[in-house]
Amino acid sequence: MSLQVFLQAQLLGTEEFLGTHSIQQSREHSAGAADLIGRCGWLSLISEVLPRALLAELKLSRMLLGSSSAEQFLLVLADETIPFANEFLTKAAEAIATLSGHTLRLVWSSTENLGSWPIARKRLDDALLAKAVAPLSDSFHATAVFAPFAGDDDITDMGYFASLAERLPGASKVGWSSENPAHLLWDEGRYQWPLKDQSGLDDDGILFPRRFALDENGMKPACLTELASRADGSPAWAILRGDIDHFDVRLRRAATVEEHIHLSMLFKEFFAGELSLLCTLPDFWRKVTILARGGDDFAVLGAWDALVLLASEIERLFEKFVEANLQNFTGMEGKTLTMALAIAPDLDAAPVPVFEEAGVQLRAAKAVEAGTFYLFGRTLEWKRLADAEELKSGLVRMVHVYGFEAEYIHDLASVYREAFSARATRRNKAIRVDKPWRTYMRLSRIIPVSRAPVRGAKDFLNLRNSLIANLVGRKTAGFKLRPSARVGLEWARMAAGE
Repeated sequence: MSLQVFLQAQLLGTEEFLGTHSIQQSREHSAGAADLIGRCGWLSLISEVLPRALLAELKLSRMLLGSSSAEQFLLVLADETIPFANEFLTKAAEAIATLSGHTLRLVWSSTENLGSWPIARKRLDDALLAKAVAPLSDSFHATAVFAPFAGDDDITDMGYFASLAERLPGASKVGWSSENPAHLLWDEGRYQWPLKDQSGLDDDGILFPRRFALDENGMKPACLTELASRADGSPAWAILRGDIDHFDVRLRRAATVEEHIHLSMLFKEFFAGELSLLCTLPDFWRKVTILARGGDDFAVLGAWDALVLLASEIERLFEKFVEANLQNFTGMEGKTLTMALAIAPDLDAAPVPVFEEAGVQLRAAKAVEAGTFYLFGRTLEWKRLADAEELKSGLVRMVHVYGFEAEYIHDLASVYREAFSARATRRNKAIRVDKPWRTYMRLSRIIPVSRAPVRGAKDFLNLRNSLIANLVGRKTAGFKLRPSARVGLEWARMAAGE
């Protein structure tokens, strides 16, 4: 009688892979965007395709695939199939290393289904960790060292991801062939699986919703300059990245393999479903392109203003998702979501450095406090984002309704720059003003009462008082410059087109 075996695989080095400066990224920015889109799409799909291909080669049921998402997958196999699985994954690992310029490593481990799931899971994790920290083989070292001097074949592979992105929007199936185990194929290959937008429609299909902000002709994804031009206010594009806090801890606490699979699928379907749906709404469908959606993270590209609103919507939906699905789970692990928005410094900026910057900001926000939003240089609690938006709306109204020059927002921001730069170590906390009367006078000069119109003076004064209160609080004796107001000022500056 065959013994049941768990096999778990993981891709290492994804940040380096997505941040690799390939030949395409040294060309014009539109090609760089295609390369990044192709890499993100490939990374999202390869961990779905490989386990299905292995099962197909073994002529086993798709039901033996426990969980799969970006960067990892879990299979249930019989012990006599493990030698073939090892050979299959060894070939795949070599091909992935070559295709990725030796930035990605595929590692895997297996263990018998003996004892409780937490014990089996620990054996898998310990074996994966040992492989992850093990020195690379001599052949891998030699190939990796001389990778920059690769020949023409490697140059062709470097263009693979950009070409992959070109056919991605219209592909109905993803395929795989044993001749090139790291290459994904569209609508061809020895084995093929349908790409579906929603879960439950096809048990053999792969959940992979695609949403692209199309150009004016509606034929292909809009370029970065076109996305930037669709922003209200300053024309700029940005990348938003999000990640569930301590998701790995939540999975390790699963008492059974069924609970582990359930949690993995639950979070994967949340990102796939909600991102897909949000990007069809009027505020987003022409402004946002989905880059990646994984089991516990996502990345989107688009007009900067749409991404700020998208972040707020995703966080709101995630709160409801947690209330509905995780209320019986103790602890806060897996129940908070951290995001970071990186805005391109100029229209012609390459997308990869912006993607990398969003990753740096995301890790910085997690280090400060889980469940926050890194926006305009500040780590902000989600509940304070509404305060920043209210201030932004009031400031922009001053420009559009009462005729203030957009530069006045810059003058208001200068008060914050001076205060926060003097107390850099407390940059994410409210700063008490030593001389509140002087700060109030400066704000009053920037938004003078004399600018009140003859008609509507009361509305103007109410708005003016509300703005000052949002900036420094309502107690004159205890003025504090708040980080949320600093975010609101930067938000308003870009929204007003300064």
